[in-house]
Amino acid sequence: MQRTVIRKPRRNFKPAGRALASAAVQLVAPTTPLVGPRLRDVHTYVLNTAMVRDSRHRSAGTAQRLLDSAEHLFGEHGYNGVGMRALAGHAKVNLAATTYHFGSKKTLYVETFLRRFRAVNARRLELLAAAETAAAGRPLPVEDIVECMMQPSVEAGLAHPAFNKLLARTLLAPPPFLHQPLKAEFEPNLKVFIAALERALPTVPSDILNLRLALALGATLMFGVQMSAIKIRRDAKREAAFLKELVRFTASGLASPPAISAAEFASLRPPRLRTRSA
Repeated sequence: MQRTVIRKPRRNFKPAGRALASAAVQLVAPTTPLVGPRLRDVHTYVLNTAMVRDSRHRSAGTAQRLLDSAEHLFGEHGYNGVGMRALAGHAKVNLAATTYHFGSKKTLYVETFLRRFRAVNARRLELLAAAETAAAGRPLPVEDIVECMMQPSVEAGLAHPAFNKLLARTLLAPPPFLHQPLKAEFEPNLKVFIAALERALPTVPSDILNLRLALALGATLMFGVQMSAIKIRRDAKREAAFLKELVRFTASGLASPPAISAAEFASLRPPRLRTRSA
């Protein structure tokens, strides 16, 4: 068996050393004398917890700068228009740091996109759940549903303008490797809102609701990009007014009577591609 002896740091440490060093831990066999040649069997470790925390903080800061730089550069130039050296240079880190934190440019792109997109989707569901709880089982007004869906996206875009460009570019022409993560993150969220809209608008066919919602999301993306391009000081009242108009515009389109019947719309649906048999 072994016993552990905890000894305090020496008094002659410098002030910084005393702050950093936590303790000297010595593992000594019970029968081992503490003098003479057997001193080589004594193993001493200095547990510098403050230095470990500082190292982790610097590592997290490096990853954050890489994500911020990737959001800006990928939004401006797309995935194929940015190299790892450009990302490292913009983030002011060495090239090895990009590989250490993310492994590849594909992984960095996925993590950059999902960082805010996942938070936006979570906030959407949170707002919708709160609204449905307050409604106590009654169908929500269409404008309330639309506001729950659009408010988090608009707020994220105003707080992080580069994200609007990345979001628009990614949703309009996603890189092939992003198809699966995007589907896994977006489709469950979309189904929840489609279900809420179907309860609020029982006379509008589901296929038409899906089409109208896609058109509304496209308008929202363009609105976000245009707002990001305007170099003016943020104003809470103006932003709230823009959001209200966007919500009213979208809700009115969703709730309007269908221009064609559900049967006619279904007949216009393109046929599914048949897979060739081996």
